[in-house]
Amino acid sequence: MCAEHASIDLDGPAEADPPAGDVRRNYTLGVLSGAVGTMSFQFMHPELILAGMIYALTESTMLVALVTVVSKACILAPQLLVGHRLEHHALKRPFFIGLGIVKFFAVAGMVLAISRLSPGSTGWPLVLFYLTYAIACTCAGAGYVVFMDMAGRMIPSGKVGSFFGMRHFLGGVLAPVLALVVIHPVLTKVTLPFNYVIVVATGAVLAVVNLALFAMCRESPGPKARTPTTLGESLRRGMGWLRSDRNYRNYFWQRVAFRVNYLGLAFYIPFGHRTLARGRSAAEVALLGGIMVGTMILGSTVASALWGRVADRHGYRRCMMGAGVLFTLGPALALAAPRLQAVTTAVDLPLTVYLLALLAMASGIQGSVIGGTQFMVTTAPPHRRISYVAFQNTITSPLT
Repeated sequence: MCAEHASIDLDGPAEADPPAGDVRRNYTLGVLSGAVGTMSFQFMHPELILAGMIYALTESTMLVALVTVVSKACILAPQLLVGHRLEHHALKRPFFIGLGIVKFFAVAGMVLAISRLSPGSTGWPLVLFYLTYAIACTCAGAGYVVFMDMAGRMIPSGKVGSFFGMRHFLGGVLAPVLALVVIHPVLTKVTLPFNYVIVVATGAVLAVVNLALFAMCRESPGPKARTPTTLGESLRRGMGWLRSDRNYRNYFWQRVAFRVNYLGLAFYIPFGHRTLARGRSAAEVALLGGIMVGTMILGSTVASALWGRVADRHGYRRCMMGAGVLFTLGPALALAAPRLQAVTTAVDLPLTVYLLALLAMASGIQGSVIGGTQFMVTTAPPHRRISYVAFQNTITSPLT
């Protein structure tokens, strides 16, 4: 284990589980805030909502791509910066609340910019939109690593897995319902750009609810670094963890392998269409695509709750090993499915096997996410948890 885990720059009280009453309060509020946060994200989804809006208004593929670039870059860029500037503070909640308030005003600026956009516009509203979106993403990225540190001190290590699993589960249940009941009707029945004004403004309101819920959690002072450090020192510390901390290094390589694996996930639906939809009508092909997407959503949502329980009872290793098995099983089933078309059975065997492949991939992804989150939250040096998470995210970011 890295010497940093017992480093001389540790200050403050030793990390301990909070009182039982605080644990129940933090767990419940944290799960609810996660579900609301997931819903808020759906209203401002970079690929599904914002990119669609930009294309509808500008028909520029370059500006559409810029949405994703800004999202990825601004969410990842501030994480290490936040770590070396905040780790010498015993309480992180004031900074989390401050970042949430700035993010709200940035999203309000996005709403203003969208309301002033018109088809073919390229003036100041477009510049304002990208500027405020960059600020909102920066606050989201910084808030993420601060939240991870807070969660590590507000939730006992034996409940971290189910805590994150239930956040994913509840958000996964509510988000599709919200998309069908609210997002789709608004986007199809309200004229451009006011349909997107309503959608993004609703996302801003949900972001406030998310912030308010988590702000009501009780945070106790915990271990902290003695002094702030520089970005260069944070990078050197991260490289030191990779060299001396075997678990941290193994997790890095496993994360790289897993991410390479599910980069191919984007091709599962097209491959299924091409190999399983031959001879089907257009309506049947559309239905097939819907079944595949629904299977992925269902598998991911249910798996979140199950992996959370596994993580609590058996630890992150069991999650990682299970995810590895599923990542191996998914491609094998997908490749085998078309070869079963000659087999006559009462059910559509090729489609059934292919849906099992999608379930395996969706479940594997959730297992790797929940297991990895539990690993980083529970094994990080308590006074360097932000840097521990941020460095891992930063060096694997090219694969996101």
